[in-house]
Amino acid sequence: MASISLQKISKSWGLVVGVDAIDLEIKDKEFMVFLGPSGCGKTTTMRMIAGLEDPNSGEIRIDGELMNDVDARDRDVAMVFQSYALYPNMTIYENIRFPLRMRDIPKDQHDRLVREAAAIVELGDLLDRKPRALSGGQRQRAALARAVVRHPRVFLMDEPLSNLDAKLRLTMRAQLKHIQRRLETTTIYVTHDQIEAMTLADRIAIMNKGKIQQLGTPDEVYNNPANVFVAGFIGSPPMNLIKGDIENGTFIGPDTRLEGVAKGSRKNVILGIRPEDISVTEAGKGSLNSKLYSLEPTGDQTLVAAFSGDQLVVAKGARSFRQALDTPIALKFDAAHAYLFDAAGGERI
Repeated sequence: MASISLQKISKSWGLVVGVDAIDLEIKDKEFMVFLGPSGCGKTTTMRMIAGLEDPNSGEIRIDGELMNDVDARDRDVAMVFQSYALYPNMTIYENIRFPLRMRDIPKDQHDRLVREAAAIVELGDLLDRKPRALSGGQRQRAALARAVVRHPRVFLMDEPLSNLDAKLRLTMRAQLKHIQRRLETTTIYVTHDQIEAMTLADRIAIMNKGKIQQLGTPDEVYNNPANVFVAGFIGSPPMNLIKGDIENGTFIGPDTRLEGVAKGSRKNVILGIRPEDISVTEAGKGSLNSKLYSLEPTGDQTLVAAFSGDQLVVAKGARSFRQALDTPIALKFDAAHAYLFDAAGGERI
């Protein structure tokens, strides 16, 4: 369908920098996710690709063709928004059909294209209803069908699942991935939800302060975070980050000691350890010896939390684990899965 190339793309409003000289190559048929907190530049980047914002500098190319001066309607991209943006006075059939009318697609093709798009999102029996008669999940599928109906080169999706409840988001994630694989359309998906990013993406561009902090597959960004920001953003719960020093290969922090993490000595480092790489052990014999701060049974596991100085450390314990709060607890870290970062710059050591 389409490859997309961003070359030194920047966008600012006065002294406010939204996107700062981004370089990115998106492959044909790829599902690319822009992930990051509010204000990181992910939606602005998508809007520049769509033609809804003009970059201050840099080039945007789709299939090698320069897009900077091409109108949004001529870029052959389709957007799906958080708000659904359905016309309330139109039936679902007419909502899906609307882009065909706007793009002067021959009328004798409309019915076939609308019904094909509705079938893809499983709305074939609801075409005569108006949006108010549909659930949130059905409305989002209608918005998706409206994007699918004209077979664009690129799908752009701006937090399309944010208005849905947790169960519907799970269902819609599966449907989105299935539809994208079926249509083989290059897709860019914007979200602040790292679970969505991990489950949907072929690759994730993790953004912060207008820059891409790391680009890689879900496994790559999870297992090999490039810096403290990525380490603390990816994962649920996220990676624990404890400040301290290395003395003769041993990390030493508040109430924390972990041997065999490095060679030599180094001041001002951050130890990163994921909750699944921490286990509860015998009191006084852990890498962290503290008091139990909280216990959160989630059904399949129990989240166990204790403080290392002023840093809350969370472990994934057995689902049957129970202990009184404010009693001594020891958490054992797996040194083979520990990460070290420079505390000053945040980069991985």
